[in-house]
Amino acid sequence: MLLEVRGMEKASQKFVQLWGMHVNGFRPEKHCIYCLKGRKEQQINRDMVSEDYPLKTDAPYFYLFAMGRTPRRDTNVHLAVEPYPGAVASVGSLYGVTFTIRDARALRIDRLPKAWRGLDDSYTACRNFQFGVQMFGYNTDGSYPLPGDHSLLPETLSPCNS
Repeated sequence: MLLEVRGMEKASQKFVQLWGMHVNGFRPEKHCIYCLKGRKEQQINRDMVSEDYPLKTDAPYFYLFAMGRTPRRDTNVHLAVEPYPGAVASVGSLYGVTFTIRDARALRIDRLPKAWRGLDDSYTACRNFQFGVQMFGYNTDGSYPLPGDHSLLPETLSPCNS
């Protein structure tokens, strides 16, 4: 995969956080970056410039996140992908920066209902946590379904109902 970053030098504002993670698992007891198991991509950070960055494909998923300033719902950037030769996934930000990942297919992240399974909004509103539940399932007894097993999602979130 190849990450193409464009517009960093001309961005209207600087991101509060900017990171990428090669994701191979999920910690349901955490949220934000801490719920994703895997390896951080060191070349993705707030000080990166408009350039091309090769990404390894040794994990089933890659997650790019850029935290904007308030209102974060409008300024945050999320791009979850899986390696897929020939495909292109891209997302733009309100700041004018575009992130494009070649040889990757974008993955939709479904939202969880408020108070899902009795969880606080800090979990259910977190896009990283939503991604983890969607891709790895949710189970509090320590056992995890296989990646892509959506059997632990409520029926309204099942990929079959989309």
